[in-house]
Amino acid sequence: ALRGRSERGVFFRGDVKKISPAFPVLLSTRLQLRPFTVDDCAEVNRLVGDKDVATPLIAVDYPYTEDKARRWIVKHAPSYDAGGALNFAVDERDSGVLVGFIGIGGNDSQAGMGYWYGKQFWGRGYATEAGCATIAFAFEELAIEQIAASHLTGNRASGRVLQKMGMRYQGRRPHYYPKWDQYCDKDEYAITGADYLRAREEKPEYYRYRRIVSDCGDGR
Repeated sequence: ALRGRSERGVFFRGDVKKISPAFPVLLSTRLQLRPFTVDDCAEVNRLVGDKDVATPLIAVDYPYTEDKARRWIVKHAPSYDAGGALNFAVDERDSGVLVGFIGIGGNDSQAGMGYWYGKQFWGRGYATEAGCATIAFAFEELAIEQIAASHLTGNRASGRVLQKMGMRYQGRRPHYYPKWDQYCDKDEYAITGADYLRAREEKPEYYRYRRIVSDCGDGR
């Protein structure tokens, strides 16, 4: 499977090429993508524990506790060590404030992506910026051939974000996922290496990033 579910949120696992023994850190224009640490537990719980954030997410349950956040975070380092799965905390570079999460995992031929952001950070373009940096990193350095993502059909804002990342709509899976006592349809998107190259040529500024070696700890 491309992704697993944790008690706290999206948790990626699988065999992805590891660029280095240490977890990578990515820098985009406004954001830093880094490993989570246990010091993030309270803020993770506050951000995605908001019902408005949790409601449209496929693999996030509600309500939350800091203990669930901790159990989610401590799985990240073993997952990266075993198979290169990446679960990034997304910070504002200027303030250092945690704004959300983006993750990718799977295998060399296909990977899955998921993300969430705190409600107060919606509408700032952070999901697109972090997503484009992650996509560029995956194609440029991890040799992944395709990245897939999905959202519940009612979450149209997420569909627009995926399109801004360069993903193409693949179709709808009806009655797919149980959420809030009902089964919801799921819309699926994907971007191939060829799609990425075309998108990068059209909007190179979207896909600029810099990778540095992590000194943020191992998430334990």
